This record gives sequence, C-alpha cells and structure tokens, in this order.
Amino acid sequence: KAVVSTQSTGAAIARATCNLPARSAALRLLSTSSEYKVPGTKEFFDKNASLGRPMSPHLTIYKPQLTSLLSITHRGTGVAYAAVVYGGAILTVCPGGFSSYVQLAESYAPGAGVMLAIKSVVVWPLVYHTLNGFRHLAWDMGKGFKITELYRTGWTTFGASLALSFLLAAFL
Repeated sequence: KAVVSTQSTGAAIARATCNLPARSAALRLLSTSSEYKVPGTKEFFDKNASLGRPMSPHLTIYKPQLTSLLSITHRGTGVAYAAVVYGGAILTVCPGGFSSYVQLAESYAPGAGVMLAIKSVVVWPLVYHTLNGFRHLAWDMGKGFKITELYRTGWTTFGASLALSFLLAAFL
C-alpha cells in the first residue's frame, strides 16, 4: 500500500512495511524534527542555559592533572611526529632532495645554539612519544597503575625525553 507523508522517506517506508499508525512511539524515534524524545530533556537544557552552564564542561571544570596532560601530550606528539615524518618524506621528492633543504635551514640559522634548539624541538615529539610508548607497554602488562608509580614514571618520561632529545640534537 502506498503511503503519502510529509515525514522522512525512511519513516514512511517503516510505517508502510510494519503497518504502524501515523505517530507511533517507534516512528517518533525516526523523526527528523528537532523535538526532544526523552521527557524532561527540554527542561534540563533550558535550566542549564538559564544558569549559564556550558553544554560540555569537562575541560573547563576539572583541574589539569599530570596523567591527563601526559595523555594529551602523547596524542599531540604522535600527530607532530607524523607531521615530521611526512614532511621529511615530501622533502625527499622535492627538487634537490632532503639534504639541500637541511643545508638551506642551516644557512639561515644565526648560530649553533639556535640550530641545536631547533633540532631539539623537532626531535622531541619522536623521543617523548617513543618513551611514553614504553610506558604504555608496561601498562599493557598490568604494571605501574599505582598513583605514585604513574606520577614517577610520568615525570621520568618527560625529563628523559627532554634530556635525550637535547643529546640527540647535539650529536646528530
């Protein structure tokens, strides 16, 4: 039987296939209108809006902790590391190859100290992400979940990554 409806095509098909009444509870879930489906939802959002509460306050109400900052940093360094790898790969196919661009960067650097700082910043995401990856592997084995161990290994990872990236930049 053909169904003529102003609702979405999916709702019309569901109503025709299942022989459902025009506004059954099942069809309300398929509705494309902006009405709230759960009783009390509109009142909840209206109350929060009148009190000036943000929609999702999770980042604004919690005090940053070392564990969350290290987790965010791990994700960010993963992205930065990928950017460095892809950027280096793109430079290898550019005219002159990767080494010509390294020489160009060295020619613009005002001194060895600045070049050391630049190299340290470039290599740090790789070093941090790698060292923190070992920390994650330890967690996968069920080790290091006590809060004191989390903080100790977190600070150790962060400090070791800074020192190791400086050493790598100085000797590469």
